[in-house]
Amino acid sequence: MFTRRLIASVGAVALAMGAAAVPASAMGSGDAYEDMQVGVTYTVYEPSYTAGLKAQHIGGNDLCPEGTEENLVGIYGKRSKTQFTIWEGNPMCSDIGVGEKVATAKVNGATATVYAYCDPESDDPCTRKSVKEYGGHIDVTLPAGGSGLRETRVWIETYSAKNLSTKKLLRIARSLAPVG
Repeated sequence: MFTRRLIASVGAVALAMGAAAVPASAMGSGDAYEDMQVGVTYTVYEPSYTAGLKAQHIGGNDLCPEGTEENLVGIYGKRSKTQFTIWEGNPMCSDIGVGEKVATAKVNGATATVYAYCDPESDDPCTRKSVKEYGGHIDVTLPAGGSGLRETRVWIETYSAKNLSTKKLLRIARSLAPVG
């Protein structure tokens, strides 16, 4: 239970910090992902599948030290119902919940690792199905998408009242495409 509370606390702080920030590089194209790409040298990826959840926030965060490019944070859905968050960067300027590795899968040619936030006090094995029950995330580094751009580390996390399944997280990850 302590681990879940710790993850929830870290997630809530990161969410609040991310939601309050606006990328300094926004150019006003009407697409937050494209606007973010203008100000960073890593490849920005945008999902075409969001499990039917609407974007609540897409933009930069202020967790990166001075002189480091902002990370992109995309929050879809509502924490009180179903929610997932996409973090993108190179390097990442924050941490994500610690989980147990439950699977690997190919995502756009790269190997993605799936982690579940299982209860460490439980005797039940931690599996792919545990992501839906306890929450979890995917961690994948996607290739550079254009001239002069760098590869991008992507985290897609579900940790809400009703978590997404591993299958849906992988579908979101596989729908990611470089912008512009």
